[in-house]
Amino acid sequence: MDEPLEKIVVFRAYDTAMDANLAKTKLDAYGIPCFLTDEHLTNLYPIRNSIFPGVRLYIFENDLGQASEIMREENP
Repeated sequence: MDEPLEKIVVFRAYDTAMDANLAKTKLDAYGIPCFLTDEHLTNLYPIRNSIFPGVRLYIFENDLGQASEIMREENP
């Protein structure tokens, strides 16, 4: 029998690719799998709005609590 797939969720959205990559690097360092989307669109659409929410950082839903704690350590 196939195992159920883990749900992937948007953890946060960032205004710049640099901010998003810094967050991704931190989560990677703690062993939390994650990926970014729309990194290059920030050059075309520098203002976040309802159509373009910014650079999105995705994680597995099961890692949500741990990722939140790790990011809280960075910004007390």
